[in-house]
Amino acid sequence: MRRSFYAWVIFVCLCSGSLSAASLLRYLDEIGHLGTPSDPRTSVRFGRTQVVLTDAGVRFQGHDDDGKAWQAALPIAEGIAFTTVWEADFDHNSRPDLLIAAHSAGSGRCIDEVTLSFILFNSRGQPVPWVIRSRTPYSTEFPPIPAIFADLEHTGRPKLVVTDCAYSDPPRLGEDRSLIGIYEAKDAAWSPVRPVNLDAYAALVRQKHRFRPQLDQLLTVDPGSWTDEGNRQILGGPVPVQLAAILKPSENCRGAVHLPPVVNGTLQTSVWKDPCEELGRNRIELLDKTVCYGWPSVMVDSADGREIAAESEHPELLLQKIINQRRKVILVGQRDPRRCSPVLIWAQ
Repeated sequence: MRRSFYAWVIFVCLCSGSLSAASLLRYLDEIGHLGTPSDPRTSVRFGRTQVVLTDAGVRFQGHDDDGKAWQAALPIAEGIAFTTVWEADFDHNSRPDLLIAAHSAGSGRCIDEVTLSFILFNSRGQPVPWVIRSRTPYSTEFPPIPAIFADLEHTGRPKLVVTDCAYSDPPRLGEDRSLIGIYEAKDAAWSPVRPVNLDAYAALVRQKHRFRPQLDQLLTVDPGSWTDEGNRQILGGPVPVQLAAILKPSENCRGAVHLPPVVNGTLQTSVWKDPCEELGRNRIELLDKTVCYGWPSVMVDSADGREIAAESEHPELLLQKIINQRRKVILVGQRDPRRCSPVLIWAQ
């Protein structure tokens, strides 16, 4: 009964025009509630990959073609939220990859945020992580297709269409949606693309999301302003660098509201800079004093195999391990073109 239900979901997607998404993705399971009364399992297997519930959360693990072990800690959503697992060969290398979709449990407007964690397997069966946030296409079925995949150029390579949502401005009861990136997978990595026919992708976003008349709108976003969150680009070329320190947010900045000084009853906003813009962020300092911003995914290779701590899954332990061993790393991808903000730190 369960299998026929999900086959029916895919059939509905095919009939509604989502051919690329439906033919690309295969639903595997919901893992956000492992170890709970509703799902007492503590492990589940997807082909050669096993998901194990630990004290620290959910861990994916397996072996590559050489028999070396690998493990990955990835973001999941639990409680009244949920996490679904999907399978597809995203980069067309004849190896099934995994997509872990952690759906939020927000309230109000823009409640469809999803954290997409990909595990792409390279030609040696080694996992390569990539995490990005998007918005789930509107659906009345469970599980919903977690993201928009489309092959509008008919190249045989469906692209991931990333969208965002914000409360409408000026304030009303609507939502302002935007198309903020399009990515294509190749060689176990995602790269940004900027298609010529952007209007067709905008029309697809309108089709896949619910737009209420007089309330919701799709904002026009210049592709030139899109950030490069792919995990293929190597920052500064393939030159390894060394980490020096992990800089955690200052306790004085946690949850505090900082206002500029007041002179003659006027806030001095033009010359004042909030110190917590810097001190309130997760940062990593390199040996040459360069500061990189945000927690990236961390991937560490050793003689025993590969270990991964994906973004937001507290990669401090792996980062500190790299620092203690004085290992050099490759910085991959960049969220903010104005400063060092890697998507992935890779200790080879």
